[in-house]
Amino acid sequence: MTYDTAPIAADSPDHTLVHIVDDDEGVRQSLAALLIARGHTVRTFAGGETFLAQAALDQPGCVLLDLRMEGLSGLQVFHELGQRHTVLKTVFLSAHGELSSAVAAVKQGAVDWLEKPCNEATLLAAVEKASTLSQAQARQAQRQHLLRERWNALSPRQQEVAQLLATGLSSKEVARALAQRDPERPIDPRTVDTHRSAIFLKLDIRSSHELGMLVEDLGVALSAPRTA
Repeated sequence: MTYDTAPIAADSPDHTLVHIVDDDEGVRQSLAALLIARGHTVRTFAGGETFLAQAALDQPGCVLLDLRMEGLSGLQVFHELGQRHTVLKTVFLSAHGELSSAVAAVKQGAVDWLEKPCNEATLLAAVEKASTLSQAQARQAQRQHLLRERWNALSPRQQEVAQLLATGLSSKEVARALAQRDPERPIDPRTVDTHRSAIFLKLDIRSSHELGMLVEDLGVALSAPRTA
């Protein structure tokens, strides 16, 4: 018997999507039964290849990943998840004698490692921790995507003005800096004010402080230019 419940919405507050990847059917069944009884949505996979091909890697959740399996090892699967920039968070399952590999995996970004057979309370706590971290990362990724879309909706000139305003410059200082940068395209402070209003509207912000945080988050911030 296998367990394979349909994934639910990624933002459900009451459930967690848990992937169990282990080539031991008995382990898969026992872990799935425990997690389903606690209200989690569970999918089981007998190997890393199947998991990578079929799992919903774009949804937040937890992966209970066996370190040593036929085919791809747990570490190989973990590294592949990193290459795909998934928001899933990994908890490794290790057999006795695999401590050094498990610890190394945690140092590389895994949330935790558990020695089989797993203590029930420890397992549930690890799943909750991994899921919480995964959901937080998914929300951050969604926010970054939204901010990037809003930034890309600005014209090139508005992006220039926004980067300068974000450093704390006044409209007059921004106009001066742009004139120094491109003498063929001078701009006056009132035009900068017009751009400022459009920028704030498109980015859905209300202050230069918010603008500064936004450009910092997007990695488009400038060093404060010299205007003297």
